[in-house]
Amino acid sequence: MLTSSTLQCDETTPICQRCTKSRRICLGTDTANEICFSINVENSFASGKSKRPRGPRSTLTLMRPHFDLQTRATAYFVRYHLQELSVTPSITGGLFECVSAWKYSGRTCPQVDSTLGCLALAVYSRTQNHLGAARAASSTYYTALKLSQSQIARMDSRTITEGYIDACLLSSFLMGRYEGTTQCLIPEPEKSFINSRNWSHYDGILAILKIWHEKMGQQTPSTIVKYIRRQLRKFFLLRDLPLPDWILDGGAFGETGQELEYDHILVELVNLRYETLLLSSRNCCMLSNAGSYYAQASRLERALVAWIGQVPGSYQCQNLSKPYQLPLKHFYSPEIYTYTSIGNAAIWLEYFATRMLIVSVKLRLLDTCATGTPYMEQRTECVNILKDMGSGIASTVPFCLERISMVGGVPVLSIGSKAADRNAQIKPYLSSTLIWPLTVGSSLECNNVEQKQWFKSELAAIGSNIGDGLLEHAGTDQWITL
Repeated sequence: MLTSSTLQCDETTPICQRCTKSRRICLGTDTANEICFSINVENSFASGKSKRPRGPRSTLTLMRPHFDLQTRATAYFVRYHLQELSVTPSITGGLFECVSAWKYSGRTCPQVDSTLGCLALAVYSRTQNHLGAARAASSTYYTALKLSQSQIARMDSRTITEGYIDACLLSSFLMGRYEGTTQCLIPEPEKSFINSRNWSHYDGILAILKIWHEKMGQQTPSTIVKYIRRQLRKFFLLRDLPLPDWILDGGAFGETGQELEYDHILVELVNLRYETLLLSSRNCCMLSNAGSYYAQASRLERALVAWIGQVPGSYQCQNLSKPYQLPLKHFYSPEIYTYTSIGNAAIWLEYFATRMLIVSVKLRLLDTCATGTPYMEQRTECVNILKDMGSGIASTVPFCLERISMVGGVPVLSIGSKAADRNAQIKPYLSSTLIWPLTVGSSLECNNVEQKQWFKSELAAIGSNIGDGLLEHAGTDQWITL
């Protein structure tokens, strides 16, 4: 192992806990080899250029492999940011699943290697404060951009294969992530991050996915096609745009069973939310649709509740065992939700966030066109549900970040009592399940103000920890508003 201190690694895999705690880089040669980088360690003795000195081997200098910056950054990114979290059914997922699917396909492509490299360098530069990695990331990005543009420009019926589509989709997705990671400042303060963000890569993804749908839609979708379409659903929601008709059927993109049931709900929600946003900009005669929209939102909410009832395993609501002293980092309150696994928690987080979105649509419709006592009762009910779902997200955060452990069926702090331990850095890959729910909770105008501020602070902390420039600014006035 290579470390920056004389304190040895504890050899824990996939992450060395001692190195993680002290924020050192800990790499093994197997990590580099797994990501297809060849590391040839030669010395003068092995090559025959020099004779090996006589005497005990223990007197010889220990030779260690040298990692260049690109290899070091990519190995760090894969080891710390792309760990697997088991989720069944797999309604969440994204970058890890896409990169893993590409790796296990056995395919190689300079376009994908370059885009993964530039994202890894960008994350490495931000998390390790490495200026050289930032410069290398920028240079690699423009190389990757030229490669991608060249590949897509040559796309025709003869080149459209599963591997070609996967390479174009994955490289565009990685470059989109790079843009978000490196976003730091907004030229126009009055604009939100969503309005000022460069969405060109995701527009490109949509165009590539449409080509796949038209030319290869009769084939079984690849894992990359399936997961990238899932990401697009949420991007359309964030951008206040309706999903195009050809992308609505999740079954055509590999969704089955409970995953397909959830997909129907989310897809319909995205387009319903778009329609309700138009009500305020249309004339009064269009408000006649508000009643049918409200009924549609209520039906979606019932379908979502029925769907989560079919998911095996639920949460246990418990109180954190003392001693502790609030405020405690990553704890909204002493109330904690525990689950059978982080994968199971991810499913419930998706449910909490989606129900919040549905209820926010209902609230917008009520505030737009309803009056009288029934309106007040319905509004109160919606506000209470919104707060309960937000509490569910907040109470799940400590479990997902492994800030607690169960002792005799009671949740206790899984870290020491010292302040330094309580503020220990979270494992970057654990944040993946929390980013979307926290984004929803932090951006809904109708959400509880106290919860909303806490969600924003959590997102900013996660952004700092994983090196995401966009999330780091979640606490600003320019954050997303839904």
